[in-house]
Amino acid sequence: MAQATTQYGIHQIPDMGFSNAYLVEADQQSLVLIDTGTPGKDAKVLAYLTSIGRKLSDISYIVLTHADADHSGSAAELRRLTGAKLAIGELDAPRISGEKKLKEASGFGGLLIGVFGAFTKVERVKPDMTLKDGETIGPLTIVYTPGHTDGSISVYKPNEAIFVGDLLRTDGSGNLKLAMASMSRDMAEVKRSVEKLSKLEFSMLLPGHGKPIEHDASKNLRDFVDNGFT
Repeated sequence: MAQATTQYGIHQIPDMGFSNAYLVEADQQSLVLIDTGTPGKDAKVLAYLTSIGRKLSDISYIVLTHADADHSGSAAELRRLTGAKLAIGELDAPRISGEKKLKEASGFGGLLIGVFGAFTKVERVKPDMTLKDGETIGPLTIVYTPGHTDGSISVYKPNEAIFVGDLLRTDGSGNLKLAMASMSRDMAEVKRSVEKLSKLEFSMLLPGHGKPIEHDASKNLRDFVDNGFT
């Protein structure tokens, strides 16, 4: 999928490293960017836009699935470059604005965050919009799916695609996995959020990490839930 437009007007931006970022064609003129990768990935976004004959100002909205640095790291710079409105779930807004720590985790997760933070500086930025369950941005509907973080959201293109951030991921074989427990606030809540998404219909599931599931994704997710999240 990575350098192609799908039948749903969705692009996965290539060469973004270990975190995925996506462009959605909201209409003939405007694009929505979902997640921004780590700091310094603005050049990758620009290169891909150029390759498909689009420009930075075509991005009308930048929607962050959650505040973690590997998803919000280039948000401030891309907002400056595009003039887009920056949006994030209501409860994660204080983390990207600097009112709260960007990420809190214990154990191994806390160690990883410390190492990442030592080598990476994330510019804090105040979002233009905070998002609640059921709100819409163009053709996209916000689904509140907490658990990985307090304010994690998924972004739903009805009957077509769901962007899940770090609520779910896929392994090397394309199998669904839950969010990493060591990096998540509440795994019971993660599971409740996954169950919520399993009641929706979509062909594609696009995670923050791992390869997207491009066909029969809602059935795949229901099977995952029915099998005890394995």
